[in-house]
Order: sequence, then structure tokens, then C-alpha cells
Amino acid sequence: MKKIKKKDIVLYLVMLTFCIIVCAPLLQMHIASDTYNFMDLGYFQYPSQYFLKDARIISTLFTYLAGILNLDYQVFIVGMEVLAVIIASFSIYILYKTIGKKLSENIYNMNLKNSIILMAITIIIFNCMSLEYFLYAECAVMCLSVLLSIVAAKIFIEEKNKHKYVKTLLILTLATFCYQGSINIFITLVTLLLIIDKSKVNIKENIKQFIIAGIIFVVSEIVNIICMYLINNFMGSEQERVAGNVIIRNILLFNPLMKFIIENVFILNFNLWPSMIIPIFIGISIILILCSKKKIRGLIEYIFLILVAVLASILPVFLMKSPGIEPRMVMSAGSIIGISIIYLSYIYNDEKSKIMQDIIFVITMIFFIFNTINTIQIFSAHIATNKIDANMGITIKDKIEKYENETGNNVTKVAYRRDSMHRDFPYGYKKKLSSFTQRAFDNYYCIIEALNYYCNRKFEKTTMDEKIYTDYFLGKNWNTYSDEQIVFEGDTMYICTY
Repeated sequence: MKKIKKKDIVLYLVMLTFCIIVCAPLLQMHIASDTYNFMDLGYFQYPSQYFLKDARIISTLFTYLAGILNLDYQVFIVGMEVLAVIIASFSIYILYKTIGKKLSENIYNMNLKNSIILMAITIIIFNCMSLEYFLYAECAVMCLSVLLSIVAAKIFIEEKNKHKYVKTLLILTLATFCYQGSINIFITLVTLLLIIDKSKVNIKENIKQFIIAGIIFVVSEIVNIICMYLINNFMGSEQERVAGNVIIRNILLFNPLMKFIIENVFILNFNLWPSMIIPIFIGISIILILCSKKKIRGLIEYIFLILVAVLASILPVFLMKSPGIEPRMVMSAGSIIGISIIYLSYIYNDEKSKIMQDIIFVITMIFFIFNTINTIQIFSAHIATNKIDANMGITIKDKIEKYENETGNNVTKVAYRRDSMHRDFPYGYKKKLSSFTQRAFDNYYCIIEALNYYCNRKFEKTTMDEKIYTDYFLGKNWNTYSDEQIVFEGDTMYICTY
């Protein structure tokens, strides 16, 4: 504690304040699709069915502890969000001090260079792919995985003792037990730090260190997979995430898989950033590198850095039983803009070109402001979607109670279908913002659970009666909730969601 400087405290408080402002919309009760299932199954059953089977041991322990303490769900969800904000601010702080030492003589002086570094790091932590780490009930643990990956990269680069590889492996393995999808940022950060570290000018040594970091990354994943198999074997269940025998099958599906990944990650960005922004930024970075004195070496290093960021995100997909991709799985790819800015700052670190440094600062400032506003808007859109779902849920509850009072029947079963042109995100939005604007009542994964939450019931799922569907719902299309979407018969509610 005596080593902590007053400047460090001020620096951290600035970063904490920034994180609080950005995450302010989520510092209240909010519900993702998975959260409905979480609240429906409870603190013990949900982690046993999902977290534990996926070897997400830390998330399991957190939820078990909340169950033992009998915490109200609202207290748990808001409390985890507060922890997530604190952890994210530590991630920015540690990464800034680690990278800042490589590029700046005095990291506490908020000059042009340091401002660029700090803004770039906030873009890495709050990139469009990592925003989901703040969405779910276990958000603090997902953010902890990112923090541990950053700490592992810091130890790997900075420590000189012979035990650093073991320490790195242990910390990175712990990160996989928090959440596996975020640790791809480790190998990307190690690559970046190796390149910008002036004390490591030996190319052969850098290649050796990169290979060792890659081995540590792979070993940590293997340890997690082994634990996953052991846990499922002990529980008498079968894990559904990864399998070695599907690699050849997935390689044969290489073209459609890559088309899907490239389209969603690098072109559409899951609608969380403007389309094509990552390729455009890569192009701008290449142009600026070619204007520097280190154009050849700079171009080789930069392309290698981008390839590592991309491959670290894509390769794990080929181990999946059901290959697919979500934003939270590709933080490394989302970090490309942030690491590009840091690399540009490194390239022009020793050059006297004030004009180029000003250009980098302006580009960084514009994207930093955009990304901050965009992140707040995405989080706010999620809260708005929650309110729309809540209005529909409460209205359905009132309709059920009215039916029960009038008929004396007790509704215990629910059957559902979608209308002819259903929409999985709210009207008023031009596009779906990934999981943030996923409507609960259009998601078959959580319709029953959402009804249970808003109606305070435990409904039983049943099949839709074809005659009722044909008589009342066939060919219908609604843009908002209508009483026509619900038909009661005995103890069953039939619902056609818009």
C-alpha cells in the first residue's frame, strides 16, 4: 500500500468515473434473455445446468453464494453490475500503466501522446464485441475474465523471473474458469506488447516469446476443456460446447463458416458499430504506417498483429459442436481499432512529425467520443427494450387474472407461436442491436420464463392447438401487443407474439 502514489489513486478514480458514466444505464435492474432463465431456475439450479457444465466455475460459485445469502435478484444483478464497473476500471488502469510505460516517459502527464493511449485503451475495453460482458447477471465474472487476461499479459511481458510462465498459465487458466470467450485478448495484447517493447529488440527472442505465449494460451484452453469433461462426467451429463472429433467436419464447412464470421464480425459488427468500420480503420492505419519512416517493418508488424487478433477469435469456433459466433466470443477482433491506435502511436513515438501525431489524435478523439456515446445508447436501448417487455408482460398478467376471475379456470399451461412477420427487436429501432434489444416475447429461449417472471407463475409449456392457430392466428401480423394475440381455452393460454 505504501508504494501506491497519490497520482495513481487520482488516475484510477478518473477511469472509474468514466466507467460509471458509460455504464450508468445498466446500474439498475435490467434483464437479458438468459436472466429470465436464471431467475426462473434459481441460484442453484441455473448454474448447475449451465455454468458448471461449461466449466465456468467462478460464475457458479458467485451464484451459489448469492443463493446461500438468499439475495433478492435485483440486489444481485445491480450488485454484480457495480462490481463489473469497478473491475472494468481496473482493466483500463492496469492496461494503461502497462502500455504507457512502453510509450511514455511520464504516464501521469496527460499530454497528447498519453491522451491517445488512454482513449485507445478505453476503446479496447469497451469495444463493440465486449459490451455483452456488462449485460448478463454474471457480468462481474465476465469482466473479471478480461482483467485476469490483462494481468496475465502484463506478468508475461514485465516479469523477468523463471516462474513467470507458470504464473501466467495459472492466471489465464483462472480466467477461463470465469469465461472462456474473452481470453483471446491475452495473446493479442502479448503480441502488441512484444512489438512496442523497446527493450526486446531481438526479433528471434520476440518470436520465441510469442510461441511460448501461444502455448500458454492453448494449454489454458485445454485445461478448461478437460475440466469441462470431468465435471460433466461426474454429473452424468454431456457437455455441448466443444469436441475434438468435429474439427474435420467444421473444416469441411470452412467456406460457409468463414462467410458467416466475416459478415457478422468484420462487416456488420453485429450492428453494434457502423458497418465496415473495422476494415476501414485497418485501411487508414496501413496508409498512416506507409507514411512513416518504418513503413516496411511497420507494415509487417501491423499485419501480423491484426492476423493474431483475428485468428485468436476465429480458431476456437472450429472446436465447437454447433459452430456459431456471438459478440462476447470475439473480444480480440473487436479490439483491433484500439490496438491499431496504440500501434500508430508507437510508430510515430520517436518521429518529429507533429502533423501525423495530430492526425492520429484527431482520429482517436473522434472515435473515442463516438464509441462512448454509442455504448451509452446501446445500454439505454436495452433498458428501453426491458420496459417494452415489462409492459407486455404486465398486460398479459392482467388479462390472465381477468379471465380466471370471469371463468373460475386456473391458467397453468402456455402454448406459443410467432405471427407471420414477427420481429425480434422493438419497433422504433432500424436494426437489432445484438442481445441488447432482443425482445423476450419473441425469443423461444425465454418466453415461458418471461411470463413466469411478470405473472409470478410457473407455467407449463404445451403445444399449440392447430385449430386455434388456424382460426385465430394464421396469416395475422401485428406491430404491437394486441388482445387478439391471446386465446384462452380451459387451463391453457395460447399466445401468438408479434
